[in-house]
Amino acid sequence: MKIQLSKVFKSKKVLLTAVLSVIFAAALSGCGSSESAKNTATPPASSSNSGAAVSQSNPIVIDKEAKTVKIYTEVNGKYFVEPTRHGVVFKDGSNGNKSVLKAWGNQNDFYNALIAIGAKPGNNLKLDSVGVAVEGDSLDASVTWAGAGKEIPFGDAILDSTQKKFDIRFGGNQENAKAKNTGCILCLDSCPVGITSNAAHPTKDFDNKVAEFRGNKDVLPADGTPVVVTFKLK
Repeated sequence: MKIQLSKVFKSKKVLLTAVLSVIFAAALSGCGSSESAKNTATPPASSSNSGAAVSQSNPIVIDKEAKTVKIYTEVNGKYFVEPTRHGVVFKDGSNGNKSVLKAWGNQNDFYNALIAIGAKPGNNLKLDSVGVAVEGDSLDASVTWAGAGKEIPFGDAILDSTQKKFDIRFGGNQENAKAKNTGCILCLDSCPVGITSNAAHPTKDFDNKVAEFRGNKDVLPADGTPVVVTFKLK
């Protein structure tokens, strides 16, 4: 009788151990899934033309019908504090760590994307231009991210010390962009190298301390957060 009871208790102990092992494994699996989802999360933006979502692996999405170009970026929190003239820059360009938003698509592909939606470049600036406003087709730019719930005007995401309203133009500058390889996609004052820039401030406004720009920490999400920037031809 004692032997039988011993076998019963032993059997129950084995069963309990097995159940606890399964529960523990499931818990670990759940944590792993959560971390994986966090690391691969991308903003909810897509192209109705291609059906492709914007992501690190697909950083530029063109919608010819809507006349939009969407690009994948991430917030650089350094420029919530320090001033910069760089709004959006390709991460592997020479200015890749100097912008409020760091892009995964390069400036040359972005130029071609704007051409694809019918935008016409201004190409009016020279490397030594001073006090000249960028020309080219006007573009609306906006930002969004997971949880934002809406498109936010790009100008609202940037603090301009002069409080001027943004006037984003397709400056062009393809030759300079390739030669200099700064990676500049959107400059916050008129720029002879950036593919797009802000005509509200002529060339050298930042260098000459006429204006300072910073990321607006009260609007943009935290450092490292994925953000989709949408450029729309007016």
